[in-house]
Amino acid sequence: MTLALWFLGASLYSSVSSAAVTSPLEAAALLRLGELILDGRLLEYDPSQALVYFSKAADLGDRTARLRIAEMSLRGIGSEPDVDEALREIKVLADDGSLSALVSLGDIYSFGYAGFIDREAALEAYEKASDAGSIAASLRLAEIHRYGWFGRKNTRKAYRYLAHAKSLGNSYALYLMGTGLVEGEFRQIGRPRSGLEMFRKAEDLGVADATVALAMRRNNRSAQLLPRTKLLNKLSGMADNGNTEAALRLFDYYLDPKNWGSRQPSARNIQRARAQLEKVSEKVDPGELEYRQLLLEILSSKKSGYGSLYSRIEEVPPRSRPSLMRRILRSNPNAFFYFVQMRLAEQGYFNGRVDGFLKRRTISAILEYCSSLRVRSLCRNGPLSVQTTRLLVHAF
Repeated sequence: MTLALWFLGASLYSSVSSAAVTSPLEAAALLRLGELILDGRLLEYDPSQALVYFSKAADLGDRTARLRIAEMSLRGIGSEPDVDEALREIKVLADDGSLSALVSLGDIYSFGYAGFIDREAALEAYEKASDAGSIAASLRLAEIHRYGWFGRKNTRKAYRYLAHAKSLGNSYALYLMGTGLVEGEFRQIGRPRSGLEMFRKAEDLGVADATVALAMRRNNRSAQLLPRTKLLNKLSGMADNGNTEAALRLFDYYLDPKNWGSRQPSARNIQRARAQLEKVSEKVDPGELEYRQLLLEILSSKKSGYGSLYSRIEEVPPRSRPSLMRRILRSNPNAFFYFVQMRLAEQGYFNGRVDGFLKRRTISAILEYCSSLRVRSLCRNGPLSVQTTRLLVHAF
């Protein structure tokens, strides 16, 4: 841990260890410390320790701490699951006006965390929170419509919700709008050149990803990616000068070169990806570092090693697991479905040989899992559809 991070952790620990913790400010410090630990931001992921601090903050009357405890209980994180009681608590907090609880309800209904999915209830919760000024809800709605999670895509709605998040003060939404424009997703709304201008505005507001995105694209009407060699040289120069985001983009490239739109992609290079991650390991949050290191191990492992790596997914902060599973799916579908088979076997849906192959028995188990969530219709386009894989990545 760097000196700055150590100081932050030490100051928080000292402020919350006093025997006379009584003020709302101290309750907020307890809550923040718990969230840092639960999300693996600045501090190591440790759900049981996060629960301790949430409990202390809740005892002091902090409603968000009560929400975090209920969310953990509902998913069995750091404690035995109690879905019914946790869901009741979250609903009470939402009825009391907590926008965070409304977003949490939307997540529960959207991702199946309580054992079922209710698309209408999810949209209702998100929209109510968005209308009341929740940036998180606006971003969730943008994703739902942008990728067609609940059915058809609606890029106009997606763009509108991103614009709403931007109007609420979220600079990253501006970067996301620009990304959709330069990649052609929002072609009905604007041109790629407009996306470059949004990147510039986002950069001015401190969005580091926007700086990298501008460096990767040509400054012309089509805003296409630079040729591979020039792009890699540019990112390498930025990474060597201390740009963490550029180093992580290089990490992504060396793991998934075929997904960068090049007509002649290079082969995956685990060694170079690992080198880029090592460059910035002290600057990356512990939770993100854990998930990227595990991703490296999975992609460099033989199938015989998948079983031992499966248990390590639980060591990744919950907020990072969907990203981890999406990356595995994109980079090594057999590894992804190996883990899916193991998870569905634990839940009683799959009883075949765990081999990572997408055969009839695995497909049947996935459909049964979709049925258990009450959304078999969402999986009708097959196990590799956007809707089905979204359900599977959130099963972990």
